[in-house]
Amino acid sequence: MATITISLAYADVDTQHYAELQVPQGTSLYQAIEQSGWLDLPSLAQFSRWCADNMTTNPNHKAWYVGIYSQKKRLDTVLSDGDRVEIYRPLSYDPMTRRKSKSVVRLKKLGYRPL
Repeated sequence: MATITISLAYADVDTQHYAELQVPQGTSLYQAIEQSGWLDLPSLAQFSRWCADNMTTNPNHKAWYVGIYSQKKRLDTVLSDGDRVEIYRPLSYDPMTRRKSKSVVRLKKLGYRPL
């Protein structure tokens, strides 16, 4: 059976994980993560549960998700040779809310007052 080479990446709060794997052609994103053994890492225990609940659903931007080269993908996506699988942590804050609050602070420093 033909194999392909892929890489996996995940950045935890304290450490970064990176691995290259040889997997059979036709391997899904979830199968590759499973083969890496990362689902057994304590830091990915919640992610493992999320995978079980979201095997066929679309990624949710407010929860755990995975991607290939920064593009969110479903767990059943079939990988190609050279793909970089990335596991993303859930957001700890909403970027839009943070940008808005920063702009309000800047405007107040400039002397603008809300109407």
